Amino acid sequence: MNTKSSNEFDNFIDTFVSELIEAPDDQILEGLNPETVQAKGLDLLKAAKAQASRSRLAAAKAGYAALKAKPSATLQDVSAEEARLFLENASNDSRFTLAARNLGELSDNEAIALYTQLKSLEDSTRDGDDK
Repeated sequence: MNTKSSNEFDNFIDTFVSELIEAPDDQILEGLNPETVQAKGLDLLKAAKAQASRSRLAAAKAGYAALKAKPSATLQDVSAEEARLFLENASNDSRFTLAARNLGELSDNEAIALYTQLKSLEDSTRDGDDK
């Protein structure tokens, strides 16, 4: 019973759309001012674009808020020795390009700062794989 009524409705819609497509513009616009119809269409288009922009902005704000709420590696989270060990391992990792750096000559602060950058990159890469 549902399929019959569904088929009847689909047939009605198909026929209606076909008739609209085949109808001449003059018949469709009969009694209407074309400039008014065009202006209304442009207003609808502007409203749709504005809504899409608001949606994108809301999504960007939500993504930024989620990123800010996510804990990140900070300079105090790791010792210089741990940072150097991580950098040594990262120098052999194809995801990072550390081959040209002389990691042994980095100060403690530089090693920790580089560690923080690489951890941030590693986290953002991992998040990109999840999506």
